[in-house]
Amino acid sequence: MLVRSSMRAHIVRTPSLFPTCATGLNSPPMSSASTIRFASITLLASLAGCSDDPTPNATDSGVDIGSPVDTGKPADVVGNDTPAPTGDAGSVSAEITAHVTAMATMGWSALNRSRGMMMHGCAGAARPQDCLATVPLADDTNIGANRSAITGAHLRLLYASNNRSGFWTRSSADGRFVGRSTRLRDLSREADISATGAMYDPAFYPDNSGYMYQPGGRNCPMSSLTTGTPASVAVTGAGSPCTGSSASLYQHLAASLDGGDYWASSAGTAAWDDGGHTPTLTETPRNERWTATAQTSITLMANTGAGFTNIGSRSIPTPLQGDGVISPSSRLLITRFVDDVGAYQGYVLHRLEASRTGSAVMASSRELVRYPVQGAKPGFSFDERFITFHHYIGGGPTADADARELGFTGSEDPGFAEYATQGAANVYIMDLRTGRPIRVTTMGPGQYALYPHFRSDGWIYFLVRTLGTQREQVIASDAALLTP
Repeated sequence: MLVRSSMRAHIVRTPSLFPTCATGLNSPPMSSASTIRFASITLLASLAGCSDDPTPNATDSGVDIGSPVDTGKPADVVGNDTPAPTGDAGSVSAEITAHVTAMATMGWSALNRSRGMMMHGCAGAARPQDCLATVPLADDTNIGANRSAITGAHLRLLYASNNRSGFWTRSSADGRFVGRSTRLRDLSREADISATGAMYDPAFYPDNSGYMYQPGGRNCPMSSLTTGTPASVAVTGAGSPCTGSSASLYQHLAASLDGGDYWASSAGTAAWDDGGHTPTLTETPRNERWTATAQTSITLMANTGAGFTNIGSRSIPTPLQGDGVISPSSRLLITRFVDDVGAYQGYVLHRLEASRTGSAVMASSRELVRYPVQGAKPGFSFDERFITFHHYIGGGPTADADARELGFTGSEDPGFAEYATQGAANVYIMDLRTGRPIRVTTMGPGQYALYPHFRSDGWIYFLVRTLGTQREQVIASDAALLTP
């Protein structure tokens, strides 16, 4: 069932859990050497007896980093044990449509374009769709030649690595740098840069001014990557160009459109998502319960010139929600929500507003819409029209719908048996105005397309892991650019 909030929210219902769209889509960069000013939004699930943020370990020497310790997951909380609601598709509120319309001309995609940001692989390209034309298409020597689920869309192999990664992959706004665990790939030089002292969670600011790593919410200027030909950058320690912050694990970064504050949303309660190393059949479980008393704490940080100081914070209720992600403009927040027994139900989109007078922080969120769509790790497009996310398949309450979407009769179909044992993950995009998810990939059993995210011009980057191999590929898709 859908969880009802005390705030009025519009519910978008989809005609099936994941509509099949395999035949088409009809259904100034700042070279800041100065320290970055920002504010952090820390998502907390307030529950008596819940532990603090889990701390990392590094027990798997074959992985760049280890998994955060799972300290608070109760036995009665499992992912995907109740199907998400379905129904007729509906349009969202006029407020969301107005926001998307405004961001088309004033959001970070438009701002970066007006400031002449040079996008990677776009030299001589007349349109974003024409970028990366010299990058080879995915084929049977890597992830397979038939993995695009959208007619006319392209999957291009940005690079492959024999170094196994942990947790998510993110790229710079211009698409040049890809952070994959503690390795930063410079696609222009075809070279890796080691982020020494970092452990996980690479993230980049939407104006291309800097990036952040955990632990310690370390903010680093982009100049540390673009000056000379570095083989490494010291994220911590003496001589590091990076400074610490209170932004904690699972941070996502934003910047106000007027060139003011920088923000980070960080999930104190999250579903630590490092799937695909072993069979992963459903969305990953939470590290703590998402309860009716869950809150989002908004903390404002100030740059003193010598470091960051905490100005103040304010908590707002986000009942039964976690995994919050801030939009590039900092004006929206998207969370995942569960029902009263802890089963994943979908996404909640909020209007986010925060301000301060002196050291007093005023903050509020207003729920706009609930999307009953199963998935994980959402990321906003820079024009804030789309989110992209991945979805695990093979088991759980969505297994029948997933099997039918791939052309099988159901989860008991013999052809689906390999998915049921090896699992897989596909990438989707969803227009926030309609709530309709569109599948971007058709991965084979044991293939995991993970952590999709947008660069400024609308291209999507994502990681592919394959069971039984250390080799990983970073792929680019133009799927969102083909959407009318």
